[in-house]
Amino acid sequence: MFLGRLSEKEKNAFLSLSVHASNSNGVFAEEEKMMIRGYCKEMEIPFFDVEKTIPLDKVVELFKESELSIKKIVLLEILGLLYSDGVVDDSEKKFVNEYAKKIGLTKEDVEKQTAAIKEYIHVLKKVAEVIL
Repeated sequence: MFLGRLSEKEKNAFLSLSVHASNSNGVFAEEEKMMIRGYCKEMEIPFFDVEKTIPLDKVVELFKESELSIKKIVLLEILGLLYSDGVVDDSEKKFVNEYAKKIGLTKEDVEKQTAAIKEYIHVLKKVAEVIL
């Protein structure tokens, strides 16, 4: 939704973060892979080579320096990614909370973003029910 606002460096770091988040529970779900392909399309990146994923500590360092709005966009999109397979387990929640803390976001930020993404998913389901 808002990924176009990221710089080129942030876009690549975001894709790496997406891979780390997807793998945080040891399962790289097909829904998560589809979301990452969608992110590439949205950011006009033709292909992302998972083998070239940036280490998480480098991703964190980059986003620590980003504007607050960019940090919040990235968090929202990562939450959307994790919710894409319908289940967010404890290891994924832990990943998100630790990542958010490392880049300077609060637990309240995570809670607000989580509530927003859940509401967004609910609305999408309602819309799908109406048109299908």
